[in-house]
Amino acid sequence: MRVGQLGAVCRVLLAAGVVTIAAIPLATSAGAQPDPDPTAELKQRADEARSEANDAAARYTNAQSSFEDLGNKIADLEQKIAAGEARRDELRGIAERRAVVAYKTQGSDRAAILNAQNPGEGMRSSELLNRANEADNAAVANLAAVNADLAAQRDQLAEDHKDYPTYRQRLADESKILDTKVAAADMAVRELQAKRAAEGLGAPVVDGLVCPVPGAAFSNDFGQPRTGHTHQGNDMFAPMGTPNLAVVSGNVTYGDGGSGGMGAYLEGDNGVTYVYYHLSEYLGGPRRVAQGEVIAKLGMSGNAGAPHTHFETRPGGRTATAINPYPTLVKICQ
Repeated sequence: MRVGQLGAVCRVLLAAGVVTIAAIPLATSAGAQPDPDPTAELKQRADEARSEANDAAARYTNAQSSFEDLGNKIADLEQKIAAGEARRDELRGIAERRAVVAYKTQGSDRAAILNAQNPGEGMRSSELLNRANEADNAAVANLAAVNADLAAQRDQLAEDHKDYPTYRQRLADESKILDTKVAAADMAVRELQAKRAAEGLGAPVVDGLVCPVPGAAFSNDFGQPRTGHTHQGNDMFAPMGTPNLAVVSGNVTYGDGGSGGMGAYLEGDNGVTYVYYHLSEYLGGPRRVAQGEVIAKLGMSGNAGAPHTHFETRPGGRTATAINPYPTLVKICQ
């Protein structure tokens, strides 16, 4: 092969190598994973933070239920003891009178028969005396049973009072953990909301509803023991002042909810009334509202141990029986 031909071959081989090398990054680039989606990453962080907050909410509400159930038991025992003491005093009076009468009227049964005007009268007098004696004897026997019940109830009450500080401390400990987890979840959710807002996205609508307190932590605490009643909604925990949204369009009114504190009552166009309790502020007055409109802010008014909104669902109106909102909240509060 001539020198000129050799040079031409080398130049061809070199060019082919360059083309091959240049093609390698292109192939690698084509098979590489796409850049991470910032919104998806924020959503994942928010979901993880809310999951931890939900777990903390469940532990807190369970501790609250145990604490308030113990308080209910103590109150019930105190009422039973008061009633038992009143019954004991009544029976004790009967027993004392029975003893006095028996002492003063020894042989009166025989005298009633002997002094009767006729046999029938004597038998009736004897029967009446026997019935009176039976009633008095029953009262004396009941007194012993009442005293035994009172002793057992006082022992149980003493045990419950001894446990009370432990239950209260457990509730306080869970409250601190809940505050920390709720704050972390709130920060993650706010970042996600800001990203969605920048993308022109509003509150998500699921099954025709929006979440009443976006980003809040909650658990399935419907029906759990509360002081003097059972829980008729779900507690949604978030920082003080968190906006509460109208889950549907409808008419909202406001008013005192007793132990629920400041309340908002949304009569939805779907025929369901939604109740929001423990609020810190009303937004506007009674009016017609659009879905997703801010109607109030979360707080601790009334009987509340931590900032939250007590949320109820009442199909058929405000006075209708409440149903468990948890299955719905799990769907719409994502």
